[in-house]
Amino acid sequence: MIRNILIISLLCLVSVVAFARRKRAFLVGISHYDTALTGYQWNNINGVEDVKLLSPILKGQGFLITPVLDDKATYRNITTQLTFFINKTKKGDIVYLHFSAHGQPVEDIDGDEEDGWDEAIVPIDAYKLYKKGFYEGKSHLLDDQLNKYIKKLREKIGPTGYLYVVIDACHAGTSSRANDETIRGTKVGFTYNNKVFKPSPHRKSQYKIETAPKLANVLFLEACRPDQVNTEIKVKGKCYGPLSYNIAQALKTKPLSANAKEFLNNVKASIVNGGYWPNNQNLVVETSS
Repeated sequence: MIRNILIISLLCLVSVVAFARRKRAFLVGISHYDTALTGYQWNNINGVEDVKLLSPILKGQGFLITPVLDDKATYRNITTQLTFFINKTKKGDIVYLHFSAHGQPVEDIDGDEEDGWDEAIVPIDAYKLYKKGFYEGKSHLLDDQLNKYIKKLREKIGPTGYLYVVIDACHAGTSSRANDETIRGTKVGFTYNNKVFKPSPHRKSQYKIETAPKLANVLFLEACRPDQVNTEIKVKGKCYGPLSYNIAQALKTKPLSANAKEFLNNVKASIVNGGYWPNNQNLVVETSS
């Protein structure tokens, strides 16, 4: 009798361990853009500082961290590491993806964008300007491409897990510095046909993402609307992306879990009450739940 009880208890323990929810984070941060890799076409920002801020907080909450920083954040390495990360992901995992980098509008060539422009994250080896036969955009990480990775993650995680995606970048700002403010992004669109990028006003800041029974729910947070500037903030002498900083404050309030609504409310509370959010900049929320 006692032996049977021990066996059942052991099996229950094995089951709990087998189905234990893991926490995994993939963090991309780029600061030193002004290099030969980018043709000296981008200004430096403070994306690495964002990752340095978030990493110990997430690690303290049980997350296994995969950082991709500065010269390691080439298009090839980001996509290779992200593929490896996805392959290691299991059902029920809580996954956090974070990108602190420049962003750029890229001329849409497949016709899936209403305004005619895709949005892209700018890796460390992406040039700002198109030059036929030299740089034709191969290192820009387009939103279409990123969405394919995200769909794979949602399939791997399944409905018992949760996916968070944070983009602390900008696609319609200015690449210059003014009044000691550092702007993430550029007003120059990457174009194959000399098309001029003209930001269209975006009034919405809340979007619904499609879901399916076998997909994990997902919450996207973006630092600003496509037609807005993402301005870095300075806190105690250090510069951060505003979204990254406020997420860090929210995580200090409550550890990240599958309760996306609670996390979102804490981020919004930090933005409203913390005093570290740029004027004329709107948080964009996209959620499936």
